[in-house]
Amino acid sequence: MRRRGYWHIGLGPEVGIIFWAMVFLEAAFGSYMGIWPLWIERLGAPVPVVGLVLGSSGLLRLIFLGPSAALGERFGTRRLILLARTAAGLGLLSAALATHWVQLFLMVLGAAIGELAFPLVQSHVASHAGRDRVRAFTLVFTVGPSIALFLAPLLAGLLVWQWGLRAAFLLAAIMTLASIACFARIGCQSSPGVQVSRATEPSSYRAAFADVSVRRVLILQGATVFALALGTSFIPTFLEDVRGMSAARIATLGAGAALGSTLFGLTVTRVGRLQRAPFVGVAIAVSCTAIGFLLFVGSGLPALIAVAFVLRGGLFSSWALFSAALGEVAPEVHRPRAFALGEMVAGSAFSFAPMVAGPLFALKAEAPLTVAFCLALVLVPLLLRTHMAAQRHEVARAAVQPEAV
Repeated sequence: MRRRGYWHIGLGPEVGIIFWAMVFLEAAFGSYMGIWPLWIERLGAPVPVVGLVLGSSGLLRLIFLGPSAALGERFGTRRLILLARTAAGLGLLSAALATHWVQLFLMVLGAAIGELAFPLVQSHVASHAGRDRVRAFTLVFTVGPSIALFLAPLLAGLLVWQWGLRAAFLLAAIMTLASIACFARIGCQSSPGVQVSRATEPSSYRAAFADVSVRRVLILQGATVFALALGTSFIPTFLEDVRGMSAARIATLGAGAALGSTLFGLTVTRVGRLQRAPFVGVAIAVSCTAIGFLLFVGSGLPALIAVAFVLRGGLFSSWALFSAALGEVAPEVHRPRAFALGEMVAGSAFSFAPMVAGPLFALKAEAPLTVAFCLALVLVPLLLRTHMAAQRHEVARAAVQPEAV
């Protein structure tokens, strides 16, 4: 009986199956992430249009993420997740078959629909993880996916070297199918959080955003994701155009970002102080990513670029920490919409950043990395200051509670 439980790594069957679903989902993303800008450019798009295609899914995300919580309550979490990820898989197949960059709109549309699953999955994990929510979030949304993001680019790089860029999108479609098979095994019933929201006061986006703690996390999350995504958006194009690297080598080196996310996630699961201080963890991740930006700009040595890719993993580490923070501070009745807001804010920032990075890159190839480094320097002290303010708030609240009792 004990051996049967090993597959869910101590998370329980309901959260454990989501762990594996997220592994395959991020493997799909990692299969094409490193060469996605190159594929758009290869299909005839100029550099500014590459940035537009990369960021256009952000506008579509808002259309589908907005009603995600209400749709999940009405039709069920599992059914909606399966539909969303099926649309993403079909989009990947269309990208593999595309012959002109305009045809990639189907990929952008499918990816935008597929993003609808993320707030539903996050809310499901938050409702079923029990008290050890930060650890569960770190394992499900950082450690497992990061391992997949490390291995998938290695396999994708081999396939790209052998059969060309289209092979990466076919691999991503296969991984998406595997994730759908895992998601099909999660519970049919609504999560406890959804049941609570039905039984008590109705939830709304305005009410969720009105919560001071939720609003603080959302604002910092949007600013952080935008700053880091601004620097990372055109790294593959920068390495190909400026450093003269091949697409296969870039895809392979891209696995270093996942290694960085994995190491950081494992550190968080081991160090209790980082679990209790997510803003400090984000500040460390931002600092590491900023150092990576300097290495990309300052050196063409493969070894240093590999290190820079490892440090680049701070982007997704910080994103996951913000999601865990939302799970902690959001009231249960507003949690599904808080996660939807988090995905809308962070996803929009992640998608808008390439639109800004494109013109900057056209002006000077190093410009997006340099501007992102400067923004990171501003964010680090702001994150640390926010951490200290949050600590003072916790101390004040703990001092008032005994008196209330």
